[in-house]
Amino acid sequence: MTLLSGKHVQLRRVEPDDYPAIQTWQNDPEVFYWMDYEHAFSLDDIRRSEERACTEGHPFVIVAEGRAVGRIGLNNFRSRDEMASLYIFVGDREVRGKGYGIDALMALIAYGFDVLNLRKIELWTLAHNERAIHMYKAAGLVEDARIPERSYKEDGWADHLVMSIDRDSFSRTRTSYGI
Repeated sequence: MTLLSGKHVQLRRVEPDDYPAIQTWQNDPEVFYWMDYEHAFSLDDIRRSEERACTEGHPFVIVAEGRAVGRIGLNNFRSRDEMASLYIFVGDREVRGKGYGIDALMALIAYGFDVLNLRKIELWTLAHNERAIHMYKAAGLVEDARIPERSYKEDGWADHLVMSIDRDSFSRTRTSYGI
C-alpha cells in the first residue's frame, strides 16, 4: 500500500516479504561501502533491524517501475528539537541513476515537514560520496559539519559530512522541484 508519492516513485511501509531484497541490497558491495556498514547482514539481522525501525522511526521501501528498488526513512527523532535523521539507498543496480533517489528524497522530506511537523531533517554521509552529496544538495540540504576520520574504510580513514535542511529552505526547493 502506497503511503507517499513522488513524481516517479511511491514509498510504502516495509513488509516482511521485502526482507530478502533488503538483505541483498544491504550486502551489495556498493551499498555496503557507501552506507558505511560494519558487517554482512543475515536475514535475521534484517528482520530485527526492520522491526526496530518500525517502532523507532518511519521506514519505507522505494517503489519504482512496479517493484521495490530501495530503502528510505526517518529515525533518531528528537521531539524537543523537532528533528529527525534521514537515510536512503537505491539498492536495485538496474535503476540507479534514473532519478528515483532524488524523487524519494523529496517525497520523504515533504512528509517530514508537512505530516510530522519537523523543523529540521539531517543526515550523515561519507565526505567522498560525491554522487549522494550532489543529490542531497539538489534537494536543498546544506553541509553543517565535517567530522574528520570518522570511519575506517579499506583505503584508510574517511571523513563524514553532516548535512541538513530546515522547513523554510525546503519550501523553496520543493517549489523548484515541482511538488
